[in-house]
Amino acid sequence: MRLFSLISIVSLLLFGSCQSKKFHSAAEHINRGNNLHDKGDFDGAIGEFDKAIAIDGQQPFYYFNRGNARKDKGDFEAAVRDYDSALALNPNLPDVYDNRGLANYGKQDFDAAIADFGKALALKPDHANAYNNRGYVREQKQDFEGALADYEKAVALNPNDAYFYNNRGSVLRMRGELNRALADINKSIELDPNNAEAYCNLGLVYLSQGRRAEANAELEKCFALDSRMKPRFEGAANQIRKN
Repeated sequence: MRLFSLISIVSLLLFGSCQSKKFHSAAEHINRGNNLHDKGDFDGAIGEFDKAIAIDGQQPFYYFNRGNARKDKGDFEAAVRDYDSALALNPNLPDVYDNRGLANYGKQDFDAAIADFGKALALKPDHANAYNNRGYVREQKQDFEGALADYEKAVALNPNDAYFYNNRGSVLRMRGELNRALADINKSIELDPNNAEAYCNLGLVYLSQGRRAEANAELEKCFALDSRMKPRFEGAANQIRKN
């Protein structure tokens, strides 16, 4: 799932217009925290966001930014608490609900995640990412019909996102709609030739069609692009090797 940081950018623009020393000081910590987050230094980012919150604990975006760093670090419990704090200050932030849904998914609380994505969509009905994320969680719950409906919405809202096509192709394969799955996954690769997961999913479609040599070739492309895919798809590769 691909995540966005639009609210972080909005917060910088907001604080750039503030004249008080308090806001300028907090903004400096937010800027540094965002830069550290972008570099993958989540602990450093969290430390900077802590300082901003100590200066002014009434800004929901401070908690949102810290929650994002904690989520990306894998500390999902703490991330949810930060998102809760942001929403207590302003309950009308769809991106906060969306990211809290991702943190709840990280906690394996699928029902809470689905509820959060629904809240994001109630506030912003054209939130393509929230449809995609809810579809992904529904897919994990084996609700393939619900997942497909969400992916359809995501693709309709953003027809240029490679990940949406890949995810829809994956659930179509699970539903046995192999030709449609093949079209979606190939579209995903056309939009992003470096999307490793799409090659793995293409390999699974070929495997379902009995095209073992082609399946193996696609899985090898996937693993070459991103070795982190191996634990998820190695079973399919082993199945090919045994036959």
